Amino acid sequence: MKKITLALITISLTAAAACAGAQSRKARQAEKFSPYSMDNNYFSCLIPADWNFNRDRDSDEQYKIYEIQLIAPRSAKDPISIKVSFYAKDNQDFNDYKDFINSNSRNALGETSNAREKYAPVKKIKLSGREGFVLGSERLVYLHPETKSDESVLVRERIYVLPAREGFYVLRYSAPRADYNAFYRAFLKVTESFKGLP
Repeated sequence: MKKITLALITISLTAAAACAGAQSRKARQAEKFSPYSMDNNYFSCLIPADWNFNRDRDSDEQYKIYEIQLIAPRSAKDPISIKVSFYAKDNQDFNDYKDFINSNSRNALGETSNAREKYAPVKKIKLSGREGFVLGSERLVYLHPETKSDESVLVRERIYVLPAREGFYVLRYSAPRADYNAFYRAFLKVTESFKGLP
């Protein structure tokens, strides 16, 4: 009798999980997007309407990096985010797109692989009719670096770098590996609709 009861419970839970997964997929497919245009027409794209929107105008002007950050609507310790950035020629962080690629395709020691992080080879791509580059990585990130906690998550990133006459663009998607595929469609919509200065 216990075996039958356990089997019925297992079947019910499996069916419920499958139903929830299907509803979640349908919700993501029906996700609404809104048009966004950065100041000075630096760039425009569609952004997921129900994601949290962040922008720091003062920081943009100070560092000459004009960017928006979108965070998926979920209360988790390990946020899923999309960033769209324009680095002006006189930005405070990188000399040019090559400097950005060098800094983001390996760690501070120049390694592309170790026990905590792996960087994919840089590849040339075409995105929205523009020549560019794609970078990828997986890194173990500690969730509370300011404490003694060793709670961590494996974060996967995909970064598109698009050179421009007056600087360069960076489109970045970051998510825990377990959630990466589930929210990637939103990033695709952003990248496919992206338009920037030549």
